[in-house]
Amino acid sequence: MPKRNAADWTLAQGKAGGHATIVRALARVPLAEQRAARPVLVTITWSFDGEASAGMPSRAVYDRIEGFEEVLFGALDEEDWATEAAAITGNGARQWRFYTTDAEDFGARFRAALVGHAVYPVELEATPDPDWQGLREVQPAP
Repeated sequence: MPKRNAADWTLAQGKAGGHATIVRALARVPLAEQRAARPVLVTITWSFDGEASAGMPSRAVYDRIEGFEEVLFGALDEEDWATEAAAITGNGARQWRFYTTDAEDFGARFRAALVGHAVYPVELEATPDPDWQGLREVQPAP
């Protein structure tokens, strides 16, 4: 995965479930051949107690999330095994959406990237999504 270029992303703020929500998503859906190469959506969810902070992470949780992202994105930058499509923060969770070729390969690489690091409170889920609806549903309307 190439280094992130700010021009490739859009940032939106709104409300969901009565709380502030922030969405960072690819500004454009990749070309058909790029989507076909990575038809599996992997969702990583980090749940946290956001009651005291209107659904957002506390500073301590945010710092841990940032550390997790550094490790994960470092591994992705080193070997191109997934495409980050979106990150959604609010309502007591941060959710990342990635597209990959194979869910089992993603899981193995994900675990390898985290060897030697703290255990992070995340859950992974993989589903077929060849049309990249998981990205389209979070992109702002044109």
